[in-house]
Amino acid sequence: MPNPFTAPGRTPADNRPLCPWETPAHDAWYAPVDHSEDAYQAYVTHLRENPDIRQAGQVVLITGPEGCGKTAWTHRAASWTKNFLQGQPAPLTVHIVDLTKDGRAGDDMATRIRHVIGRLLDELDLLGVLNARELEGLERRREDPAIFCPYLSGIVRGHDLGLLVLLPPSELAEEVHQYLRLVQRRVLFFCESSYDNVAQAAVSLSVAGAKPLAHFAVDVLDESDGWEFVSHRLALANANGLAVPAIDESTIQQFMRTRIKGRGRTTIRELQITCEHVLDTAIRASRNQVSYSDFTEYYVAKAML
Repeated sequence: MPNPFTAPGRTPADNRPLCPWETPAHDAWYAPVDHSEDAYQAYVTHLRENPDIRQAGQVVLITGPEGCGKTAWTHRAASWTKNFLQGQPAPLTVHIVDLTKDGRAGDDMATRIRHVIGRLLDELDLLGVLNARELEGLERRREDPAIFCPYLSGIVRGHDLGLLVLLPPSELAEEVHQYLRLVQRRVLFFCESSYDNVAQAAVSLSVAGAKPLAHFAVDVLDESDGWEFVSHRLALANANGLAVPAIDESTIQQFMRTRIKGRGRTTIRELQITCEHVLDTAIRASRNQVSYSDFTEYYVAKAML
Protein backbone atom coordinates (compact mmCIF):
# COMPACT_ATOMS: atom_id res chain seq x y z
CA MET A 1 0.00 0.00 0.00
CA PRO A 2 1.55 3.36 -0.99
CA ASN A 3 2.26 5.93 1.71
CA PRO A 4 0.32 9.16 0.97
CA PHE A 5 3.05 11.19 2.65
CA THR A 6 5.86 9.88 0.46
CA ALA A 7 6.26 12.10 -2.61
CA PRO A 8 6.85 10.58 -6.06
CA GLY A 9 10.45 9.53 -6.48
CA ARG A 10 11.11 9.67 -2.73
CA THR A 11 11.34 7.14 0.12
CA PRO A 12 10.72 7.58 3.87
CA ALA A 13 14.50 7.82 4.27
CA ASP A 14 14.76 10.54 1.60
CA ASN A 15 13.97 13.94 3.09
CA ARG A 16 14.90 16.06 0.09
CA PRO A 17 12.51 18.97 -0.57
CA LEU A 18 9.84 18.82 -3.26
CA CYS A 19 11.31 19.73 -6.66
CA PRO A 20 8.79 20.06 -9.51
CA TRP A 21 11.34 21.21 -12.08
CA GLU A 22 12.99 17.78 -11.70
CA THR A 23 9.83 15.76 -10.91
CA PRO A 24 6.76 17.49 -12.40
CA ALA A 25 4.38 15.38 -10.28
CA HIS A 26 5.63 17.23 -7.20
CA ASP A 27 3.78 20.36 -8.28
CA ALA A 28 0.52 18.91 -6.90
CA TRP A 29 2.10 18.12 -3.53
CA TYR A 30 2.36 21.68 -2.24
CA ALA A 31 -0.21 22.18 0.53
CA PRO A 32 -1.43 25.73 1.30
CA VAL A 33 0.11 25.96 4.79
CA ASP A 34 2.61 28.14 6.72
CA HIS A 35 1.79 31.13 4.47
CA SER A 36 3.68 29.44 1.63
CA GLU A 37 0.78 29.66 -0.82
CA ASP A 38 0.33 33.38 -0.14
CA ALA A 39 4.06 33.93 -0.67
CA TYR A 40 4.04 31.86 -3.85
CA GLN A 41 1.07 33.70 -5.36
CA ALA A 42 2.69 37.02 -4.44
CA TYR A 43 5.83 35.88 -6.26
CA VAL A 44 3.84 34.85 -9.35
CA THR A 45 2.18 38.27 -9.38
CA HIS A 46 5.56 39.96 -8.96
CA LEU A 47 7.09 38.17 -11.93
CA ARG A 48 4.03 38.66 -14.13
CA GLU A 49 4.32 42.39 -13.46
CA ASN A 50 8.11 42.35 -13.97
CA PRO A 51 8.63 39.63 -16.57
CA ASP A 52 11.57 40.90 -18.53
CA ILE A 53 14.83 39.81 -16.93
CA ARG A 54 16.55 40.61 -20.21
CA GLN A 55 17.16 44.20 -19.10
CA ALA A 56 17.68 43.66 -15.38
CA GLY A 57 18.66 40.69 -13.24
CA GLN A 58 16.62 39.90 -10.17
CA VAL A 59 17.24 38.62 -6.65
CA VAL A 60 14.43 36.74 -4.90
CA LEU A 61 14.77 36.13 -1.15
CA ILE A 62 12.56 33.71 0.79
CA THR A 63 12.81 33.85 4.58
CA GLY A 64 11.35 31.82 7.43
CA PRO A 65 12.42 29.62 10.36
CA GLU A 66 14.35 26.42 9.81
CA GLY A 67 12.17 23.59 8.46
CA CYS A 68 9.43 25.81 7.05
CA GLY A 69 9.85 24.69 3.46
CA LYS A 70 11.97 27.51 2.02
CA THR A 71 13.92 25.26 -0.34
CA ALA A 72 10.78 23.48 -1.54
CA TRP A 73 9.21 26.91 -2.11
CA THR A 74 12.26 27.99 -4.10
CA HIS A 75 12.07 24.88 -6.29
CA ARG A 76 8.40 25.58 -6.98
CA ALA A 77 9.04 29.24 -7.78
CA ALA A 78 11.95 28.33 -10.06
CA SER A 79 9.88 25.70 -11.88
CA TRP A 80 7.07 28.20 -12.52
CA THR A 81 9.56 30.88 -13.58
CA LYS A 82 11.20 28.58 -16.11
CA ASN A 83 7.84 27.70 -17.69
CA PHE A 84 6.71 31.33 -17.62
CA LEU A 85 9.83 32.74 -19.30
CA GLN A 86 9.89 29.98 -21.91
CA GLY A 87 6.24 30.71 -22.72
CA GLN A 88 6.69 34.43 -23.44
CA PRO A 89 6.26 35.80 -26.99
CA ALA A 90 10.05 36.08 -27.25
CA PRO A 91 10.95 33.02 -25.17
CA LEU A 92 14.24 32.35 -23.46
CA THR A 93 15.80 28.93 -23.10
CA VAL A 94 15.96 28.73 -19.32
CA HIS A 95 18.28 26.59 -17.22
CA ILE A 96 18.02 26.04 -13.47
CA VAL A 97 21.28 25.68 -11.54
CA ASP A 98 20.70 24.20 -8.08
CA LEU A 99 23.38 25.16 -5.56
CA THR A 100 21.18 24.93 -2.46
CA LYS A 101 23.35 22.16 -0.99
CA ASP A 102 26.59 24.03 -1.53
CA GLY A 103 26.68 26.01 1.70
CA ARG A 104 30.05 26.72 3.31
CA ALA A 105 29.22 27.33 6.97
CA GLY A 106 32.10 29.00 8.78
CA ASP A 107 33.72 30.48 5.69
CA ASP A 108 33.93 34.23 5.31
CA MET A 109 31.51 35.91 2.91
CA ALA A 110 34.03 36.45 0.11
CA THR A 111 35.05 32.78 0.17
CA ARG A 112 31.41 31.67 0.12
CA ILE A 113 30.63 33.83 -2.91
CA ARG A 114 33.74 32.69 -4.78
CA HIS A 115 32.71 29.10 -4.06
CA VAL A 116 29.27 29.79 -5.54
CA ILE A 117 30.86 31.29 -8.65
CA GLY A 118 33.11 28.25 -9.05
CA ARG A 119 30.21 25.84 -8.62
CA LEU A 120 28.11 27.85 -11.07
CA LEU A 121 30.90 27.56 -13.62
CA ASP A 122 31.10 23.80 -13.02
CA GLU A 123 27.36 23.40 -13.59
CA LEU A 124 27.44 25.50 -16.75
CA ASP A 125 30.21 23.26 -18.05
CA LEU A 126 28.09 20.17 -17.32
CA LEU A 127 25.04 21.68 -19.02
CA GLY A 128 27.00 21.82 -22.27
CA VAL A 129 25.35 25.05 -23.44
CA LEU A 130 28.56 27.13 -23.70
CA ASN A 131 31.48 26.63 -26.03
CA ALA A 132 35.11 26.09 -25.01
CA ARG A 133 36.11 29.72 -25.62
CA GLU A 134 33.28 31.01 -23.43
CA LEU A 135 34.06 28.57 -20.64
CA GLU A 136 37.73 29.54 -20.81
CA GLY A 137 36.80 33.22 -20.53
CA LEU A 138 34.66 32.51 -17.47
CA GLU A 139 37.43 30.40 -15.95
CA ARG A 140 39.87 33.32 -16.20
CA ARG A 141 37.42 35.53 -14.31
CA ARG A 142 36.17 33.08 -11.66
CA GLU A 143 38.23 34.60 -8.83
CA ASP A 144 36.59 38.01 -9.27
CA PRO A 145 32.77 37.79 -9.15
CA ALA A 146 32.48 41.48 -10.08
CA ILE A 147 33.86 40.77 -13.55
CA PHE A 148 32.65 37.15 -13.83
CA CYS A 149 28.95 38.03 -13.56
CA PRO A 150 28.85 40.74 -16.29
CA TYR A 151 30.87 38.48 -18.59
CA LEU A 152 28.47 35.59 -17.94
CA SER A 153 25.52 37.88 -18.63
CA GLY A 154 26.97 38.82 -21.99
CA ILE A 155 27.46 35.16 -22.90
CA VAL A 156 23.92 34.06 -22.01
CA ARG A 157 22.48 37.04 -23.90
CA GLY A 158 24.36 35.86 -26.96
CA HIS A 159 22.72 32.44 -26.67
CA ASP A 160 19.25 33.80 -25.78
CA LEU A 161 19.45 31.96 -22.46
CA GLY A 162 18.12 32.68 -19.00
CA LEU A 163 19.72 31.36 -15.80
CA LEU A 164 17.87 30.69 -12.55
CA VAL A 165 20.51 30.16 -9.86
CA LEU A 166 19.33 28.61 -6.59
CA LEU A 167 21.88 29.79 -4.05
CA PRO A 168 22.96 28.19 -0.76
CA PRO A 169 21.28 29.61 2.39
CA SER A 170 22.48 33.10 3.31
CA GLU A 171 22.46 34.14 6.95
CA LEU A 172 24.19 37.49 6.47
CA ALA A 173 22.50 40.58 5.05
CA GLU A 174 25.82 41.62 3.53
CA GLU A 175 25.92 38.42 1.47
CA VAL A 176 22.43 38.98 0.06
CA HIS A 177 23.43 42.57 -0.64
CA GLN A 178 26.46 41.37 -2.60
CA TYR A 179 24.23 39.20 -4.78
CA LEU A 180 22.10 42.28 -5.45
CA ARG A 181 25.24 44.03 -6.67
CA LEU A 182 26.42 41.06 -8.73
CA VAL A 183 23.23 39.99 -10.51
CA GLN A 184 23.09 40.89 -14.20
CA ARG A 185 20.70 40.69 -17.14
CA ARG A 186 19.29 37.24 -17.97
CA VAL A 187 20.12 35.96 -14.46
CA LEU A 188 17.81 35.47 -11.48
CA PHE A 189 19.28 34.59 -8.08
CA PHE A 190 17.09 32.78 -5.54
CA CYS A 191 18.30 33.19 -1.95
CA GLU A 192 16.93 31.75 1.28
CA SER A 193 17.55 32.71 4.88
CA SER A 194 16.29 31.61 8.28
CA TYR A 195 16.47 35.20 9.53
CA ASP A 196 13.66 37.61 8.66
CA ASN A 197 15.80 40.67 9.37
CA VAL A 198 18.22 39.72 6.58
CA ALA A 199 15.86 41.19 3.96
CA GLN A 200 15.43 44.54 5.71
CA ALA A 201 19.14 44.81 6.45
CA ALA A 202 20.10 43.91 2.86
CA VAL A 203 17.82 46.62 1.49
CA SER A 204 19.22 49.17 3.94
CA LEU A 205 22.72 48.44 2.61
CA SER A 206 21.69 49.09 -0.98
CA VAL A 207 22.84 52.18 -2.78
CA ALA A 208 21.30 54.10 -5.64
CA GLY A 209 21.16 52.00 -8.79
CA ALA A 210 21.25 48.63 -6.98
CA LYS A 211 18.78 45.97 -8.05
CA PRO A 212 15.55 45.79 -6.00
CA LEU A 213 15.15 42.81 -3.67
CA ALA A 214 11.97 40.73 -4.05
CA HIS A 215 11.29 39.39 -0.55
CA PHE A 216 8.75 36.71 0.42
CA ALA A 217 8.27 34.87 3.71
CA VAL A 218 6.99 31.56 5.08
CA ASP A 219 6.42 30.69 8.73
CA VAL A 220 5.82 27.94 11.28
CA LEU A 221 2.53 26.04 11.30
CA ASP A 222 -0.52 27.00 13.33
CA GLU A 223 -3.06 24.44 14.57
CA SER A 224 -5.29 24.64 11.51
CA ASP A 225 -2.32 24.07 9.18
CA GLY A 226 -1.94 20.52 10.49
CA TRP A 227 -5.24 19.24 9.17
CA GLU A 228 -4.89 21.36 6.02
CA PHE A 229 -1.67 19.53 5.24
CA VAL A 230 -2.89 16.03 6.16
CA SER A 231 -6.22 16.36 4.34
CA HIS A 232 -4.35 17.63 1.27
CA ARG A 233 -2.19 14.49 1.23
CA LEU A 234 -5.17 12.19 1.81
CA ALA A 235 -7.10 13.90 -0.99
CA LEU A 236 -4.19 13.25 -3.36
CA ALA A 237 -4.28 9.57 -2.39
CA ASN A 238 -8.04 9.37 -2.92
CA ALA A 239 -7.77 11.12 -6.29
CA ASN A 240 -5.31 8.43 -7.37
CA GLY A 241 -7.58 5.62 -6.14
CA LEU A 242 -5.28 4.62 -3.27
CA ALA A 243 -6.67 2.98 -0.14
CA VAL A 244 -4.70 4.25 2.86
CA PRO A 245 -5.16 4.16 6.65
CA ALA A 246 -7.68 6.75 7.81
CA ILE A 247 -6.70 9.74 9.98
CA ASP A 248 -9.35 11.78 11.80
CA GLU A 249 -9.20 15.56 11.91
CA SER A 250 -9.46 15.42 15.72
CA THR A 251 -6.32 13.27 15.88
CA ILE A 252 -4.30 15.81 13.93
CA GLN A 253 -5.73 18.72 15.92
CA GLN A 254 -4.69 17.03 19.17
CA PHE A 255 -1.23 16.34 17.78
CA MET A 256 -0.80 19.94 16.64
CA ARG A 257 -1.93 21.37 19.99
CA THR A 258 0.47 19.10 21.84
CA ARG A 259 3.47 19.88 19.63
CA ILE A 260 2.88 23.63 19.60
CA LYS A 261 2.27 23.72 23.36
CA GLY A 262 5.28 21.54 24.10
CA ARG A 263 7.80 23.12 21.74
CA GLY A 264 6.26 26.49 21.05
CA ARG A 265 6.14 25.74 17.34
CA THR A 266 6.20 23.05 14.68
CA THR A 267 7.09 23.12 11.01
CA ILE A 268 6.04 21.57 7.74
CA ARG A 269 9.19 19.46 7.69
CA GLU A 270 8.50 18.00 11.14
CA LEU A 271 4.86 17.29 10.31
CA GLN A 272 5.77 15.69 6.97
CA ILE A 273 8.39 13.38 8.50
CA THR A 274 6.15 12.46 11.44
CA CYS A 275 3.11 11.61 9.31
CA GLU A 276 5.22 9.69 6.83
CA HIS A 277 6.70 7.44 9.52
CA VAL A 278 3.42 7.01 11.41
CA LEU A 279 1.61 6.00 8.22
CA ASP A 280 4.48 3.73 7.21
CA THR A 281 4.15 1.87 10.53
CA ALA A 282 0.38 1.54 10.11
CA ILE A 283 0.72 0.29 6.52
CA ARG A 284 3.31 -2.33 7.46
CA ALA A 285 0.99 -3.52 10.25
CA SER A 286 -1.96 -3.70 7.79
CA ARG A 287 -4.03 -1.34 9.95
CA ASN A 288 -6.81 0.80 8.49
CA GLN A 289 -6.86 3.57 11.12
CA VAL A 290 -4.29 5.86 12.71
CA SER A 291 -4.83 7.15 16.25
CA TYR A 292 -3.22 9.82 18.40
CA SER A 293 -1.31 7.13 20.31
CA ASP A 294 0.50 6.26 17.07
CA PHE A 295 1.97 9.77 17.06
CA THR A 296 3.01 9.65 20.72
CA GLU A 297 4.59 6.21 20.25
CA TYR A 298 6.59 7.59 17.33
CA TYR A 299 7.98 10.40 19.46
CA VAL A 300 8.76 8.06 22.34
CA ALA A 301 10.66 5.80 19.92
CA LYS A 302 12.56 8.80 18.57
CA ALA A 303 13.16 10.25 22.06
CA MET A 304 11.70 13.54 20.88
CA LEU A 305 9.05 14.24 23.53
